Amino acid sequence: MDLILLIVSVALAALALTTASAVKREHAAAREAGTGRRLRELGHYELAFLAGGAYRVADTAIALLAEAGDLRVSRGGRVHQVHSSVVSSEPIEEAVLGVVASRSGLPMSALRIETTRTLAMGALDRHIEGLGLVLADDVLARAGRLSVRLRALSGVAFAGFLVGAVLVAIEGVSLLSSLALALLAVTGVMAAIGVWRHRRVTRITLTPSGQETLEAALRDNPRGAAEGPVAIALYGLGEVRDPDLQAELALSRGRRRRRGGGGAYVAGGGGFAGGGDSSPSSGSSCASGSSGCGGGGCGGCGGG
Repeated sequence: MDLILLIVSVALAALALTTASAVKREHAAAREAGTGRRLRELGHYELAFLAGGAYRVADTAIALLAEAGDLRVSRGGRVHQVHSSVVSSEPIEEAVLGVVASRSGLPMSALRIETTRTLAMGALDRHIEGLGLVLADDVLARAGRLSVRLRALSGVAFAGFLVGAVLVAIEGVSLLSSLALALLAVTGVMAAIGVWRHRRVTRITLTPSGQETLEAALRDNPRGAAEGPVAIALYGLGEVRDPDLQAELALSRGRRRRRGGGGAYVAGGGGFAGGGDSSPSSGSSCASGSSGCGGGGCGGCGGG
């Protein structure tokens, strides 16, 4: 029995090591995908996507339209149509106006979600991916599948450790059983660490070029010195100039539980793990799944 336990533990360890190595290779390949791209001037919606993902883009569009008087934000953060004939040259703004035209009085938190699901947001997602600034939604798909296997191996290793410990308690300790239990414990821990590392990687999905581009924009437009659309895009709703409008927008935004982590756009989960309202995130992305229709269309991306 001790020999069988040792053989099983060695097999699990080998499989876990092979899988963890494959995950690391996928991560490295994903990061290399965006290296060597030349920096370029980006518009404020492109910068918003890098700084906070799809939700930051939606916030920026809503705030700019409200500042221009094309939308009205009432007490409580509800957004109302002002002029039915308003047309914008920005697809994202047109998407926002389309949603509000069909559902005037929508709470801002709901409007943000609807905006992230529009065709315009999906087009912006693909545009940013095409520039090599964020990882494509499918880049880490294989790594994700390998991570699932690694998680399963971790569970099996810990279960094997518990079974082995019971057997050792019944039959007594031997050299082989001790080695097997130690190997099972190490395999479980290392596999769990591999899963954790994968999750951390997918929370920050700017490519090196994307990170460099965002950092350059932040240096060129420091908080307090940046003005207009770029300030809101990089730093969030706290940069809205009208204090009353800022308060209503921020209040409505705060009522919705935040998703995702600092970086913006979570690859693979697409979900745009948007950053906070007032500070740029370290990465960004948006899922391409369609989950509803906004006035601008269905099927773009959802932010987080």
